[in-house]
Amino acid sequence: MIDTLIKATILLAVVTIAAHVLRKRSAALRHLLWTLAIVGLVALPVLTAVVPFRLPILPAMTSSASPSQRGVEADRSTPPPIEDARPSEVAATPSAPLASDMAATDLGRVDTSSDFVRVLLMAWLTVFLLMLMRFVAGLVIVNRIAGRAVPIAVGDENWRSLADRAGRALDLKAPVDLRRSDEVAMPFACGMVKPVVVLPVSSSEWTLERREAVLMHEFAHISRGDLAMNMLSHVVRALYWFHPLAWLAAYRLRVEGERACDDAVLRAGALPSDYAEHLLSIVRTVGSTVPSVALAMARRSDFEGRLLAILEPGVPRGRLTRMRAAGTAALFLLAVMPLAAMTPAGGIEPTGVNTMLQVAPPQPTTTAGQAGASEQSTAAIAALSETLNDANPAVRVAAVSSLGALGDPKAIAALAKALREDADARVREAAANALGEIDDTRAVAPLLEVLKTERAANVREKIVRALGEIDDPSAVGGISAVVKDPAVGVRRAAVWALGELEDPSAVPALLSMVRDEDAEVRRHVAEALGQLENPAAIDALIALTRDSDAEVRTHALSALGNFEDQRALPAMLVALKDPNSEVREHAADAISNLDLKVAPRPLIDALADPNREVRHNAAHALGNIGDEAAVPGLKRLTSDSDTDVRRAAAEALSEIGGVEAVQALMGMLKDQDPEIRKIAAEALGKKRR
Repeated sequence: MIDTLIKATILLAVVTIAAHVLRKRSAALRHLLWTLAIVGLVALPVLTAVVPFRLPILPAMTSSASPSQRGVEADRSTPPPIEDARPSEVAATPSAPLASDMAATDLGRVDTSSDFVRVLLMAWLTVFLLMLMRFVAGLVIVNRIAGRAVPIAVGDENWRSLADRAGRALDLKAPVDLRRSDEVAMPFACGMVKPVVVLPVSSSEWTLERREAVLMHEFAHISRGDLAMNMLSHVVRALYWFHPLAWLAAYRLRVEGERACDDAVLRAGALPSDYAEHLLSIVRTVGSTVPSVALAMARRSDFEGRLLAILEPGVPRGRLTRMRAAGTAALFLLAVMPLAAMTPAGGIEPTGVNTMLQVAPPQPTTTAGQAGASEQSTAAIAALSETLNDANPAVRVAAVSSLGALGDPKAIAALAKALREDADARVREAAANALGEIDDTRAVAPLLEVLKTERAANVREKIVRALGEIDDPSAVGGISAVVKDPAVGVRRAAVWALGELEDPSAVPALLSMVRDEDAEVRRHVAEALGQLENPAAIDALIALTRDSDAEVRTHALSALGNFEDQRALPAMLVALKDPNSEVREHAADAISNLDLKVAPRPLIDALADPNREVRHNAAHALGNIGDEAAVPGLKRLTSDSDTDVRRAAAEALSEIGGVEAVQALMGMLKDQDPEIRKIAAEALGKKRR
């Protein structure tokens, strides 16, 4: 037990240091690190038992026990026969009374030590059970609130469309149940098997922007698996309740999870200032909040740090790809294995029975357990594979699903056979899905082989999605062959999978889908091309800025902003006149990434746009350009009704400089917003060339 505590302390200390070193990296990476720490605390005892080598470097468990103590501990069932000794023998042996006194004293010490250990164990167990009961009580309360909440009507198109959009953006496989409750004032997500997002009744009065931000945040929790990790962190904290670093790990896991979800909202296009305002408004309305077993959107305890992270410019907000997450987890496992192998360098030299117990290594039992588990898995795979010959299709579907759930690559051959030969499309569809669940590159070849000849569209779609899940670049060619598939579901799966693979060889196939008749396909094409940042995609993205679908135009402009190529400037300037405000907003933002020396007239005109986001982004872009021709327009924004727009104008005027800009900044020293006054004051102190 002491060994495990030392190892847990080392693990948590290393993760704490690593998280501090990575404080300038994305919240998703830090959250993964704390996730691995929580899982590591649970896995350490198991890894200690199964690791095939030992490193005797931990502090030795020494003892000052006398030989008589070791004799007593070696065999308590055979105490010294002092009580049976005859008085004459005792008298004739001067050392006998001394030996009996020592034995009695040593037995008392052993009993005292044993009692102390029992007291410690009872104290640990008592607190553990209390914390576990509190955790279960929180689950009951949350489930009751969610159960009593009223489902949001299917006919509420605003909520439904926003939920569908968030689900697509985060690639949620199943719909999320939206409910509204008068028992809470804070949105929260709960439910591991069937996820639920519970909204307060005040949500009916929220703007579309706030609704979208809340749903994106809560759906991000569900997509990232935060609900399960939140549950596990409560259990781990109960197990290690006496360890301050375990409490820190649980706290940082929650904080970094919230920040990673905040980043997901910002990646989706929300302005940091707007999103921060939404969070602040929600927090201000909250008195008591839901139990911590639910993932509430904002808690006062960590809100200030989140707000600063949201508003801080230049913070990395990228998501972790599956490949990077798997690589990080593999490195973590390699680092933990030597830690699990650590054992005491020495200690008590036991005698008698204890010697035999300590010398006998635990490896044979562990190896037998591992072999038994492996044999059990192999037997299950063999039995399920035989069941694939059952006459009932429903039975075969169940067998295929179970093979996928086992996650054992040994099932690939049986699943590939079912995918090739089963006459029922439902079985083949389940087989493709199961191969994706196993996520082994050995499944790529059979999936690609069947994709060439499969006639059922839903099966082809599952095959393509499985290839995207496996994430092997060798699948690009096979997926590219179905980008013109007549079934829209297959084409959507293809463009999604090509984006997941993030391989440059996918660019030609993506370019061929630019004119696809389905708007969702074109949206994903624009997004994937922007991620790949291949210069060959610029002309295609420029064409997509003229697409009939506003979301496609928005994605295309965001992608062009990643390239920082001035060939896209004419298309961006045209987009500044787009009837859709979101398109105009992204056009101004994209222009801010270009290295321009002269401010385009349409960008200056955008300072008068009726939409606040467009005005904000236009001011930011003009500040980057630094052309004094923009100063008159920026001066007009110093009296804008929106605080964020005035801040952007102040920052732009600060960057541009000049007599007219300085005069405008002097006037902003009296602005009602202290941040604007601070920006103006700092700008006036700059030395100009």
